[in-house]
Amino acid sequence: MISILTENFPKPLKKLDRILKPIEKEISLLEDHLRGNLFSGNTELDKLVSYFFKSGGKRLRPAIIILFGKATNKGYLPVNNFELALAVEMIHTASLIHDDVIDDSETRRGILTLNKKWGSKTAVITGDYILSRALGKLTSLNILAVQMFSETLNELCVGEILQKNQSYKITGIDEYINKSEKKTAKLFMAGTECAASLMPETNNLVINAARGYSLNFGIAFQIVDDILNFTGKHQKVGKPMGNDLKHGILTAPVIYAVQEYEQKGDFTLRKLIENKFRQEKDFKKALKLIMESEGIKKAIKLAEKYAQKAISSLDVIENNSYKQALIDLANYTADRSY
Repeated sequence: MISILTENFPKPLKKLDRILKPIEKEISLLEDHLRGNLFSGNTELDKLVSYFFKSGGKRLRPAIIILFGKATNKGYLPVNNFELALAVEMIHTASLIHDDVIDDSETRRGILTLNKKWGSKTAVITGDYILSRALGKLTSLNILAVQMFSETLNELCVGEILQKNQSYKITGIDEYINKSEKKTAKLFMAGTECAASLMPETNNLVINAARGYSLNFGIAFQIVDDILNFTGKHQKVGKPMGNDLKHGILTAPVIYAVQEYEQKGDFTLRKLIENKFRQEKDFKKALKLIMESEGIKKAIKLAEKYAQKAISSLDVIENNSYKQALIDLANYTADRSY
């Protein structure tokens, strides 16, 4: 333990920081470039963008692009890959702002959302502005990048519609994974696959490795996000416990819990959900049933399965510190607490 008398000593790095240590300079540079590339010259808009970025973020999407680029290019990062990493983080940021409007979210990462602080119209415009800057970045790369992300954004929209149409409806795990791919994993995949395609010396083995790693990583990431909606601390996760369930978004822990009770002939949880929690006590009862089931444990195993699939996709990549960081990152995302 570090004594308060040794305050000049550096603080211990968090687990994610330790994993990303090989690319800490690139991540720091990315933070600087994000703000510089999103400067509009309009005082109000710049204030909104600055406010959102103050809440921080893991920067996992650009981190994977940078790590994969360096892992497959003898430790050197092509300029195009850095520009791509910037564009992907901008797209992700825009999608978060739009998600908060759609979900009428009040907080994100412990602070008020743009829509709660300045209104939904202002939030949508801010998200659109960030997205427009991302598209500008993509056009500076090549037409393949534009096409790939156009298809990815289409998938993201389809995923949102699927989630809306499946509200309070009990589905199977396959449908849940399909939605998770579209809403979350495809953006991970598009960035890393595009980065692999832009490499000076690339081949189908490398591109397939990029696709397999990032898609499975993205699915594992979403599953854990959904688990944390039940197990994570509100201050870290940024949402009240069971918030998704309350709004009819049924995730892996819920699906597994429903299946478990119905195998015993108990349809109580299904009825509470399908009746949309008519009273607050109905929601609390449903939450209690889920927490008492094996749903969360089974969801954890599902996340671990996809994390291992991501790691297996890297078999064709030669061993180096950047590949190891990708492996550690996959294990981290299946075991994270926020």
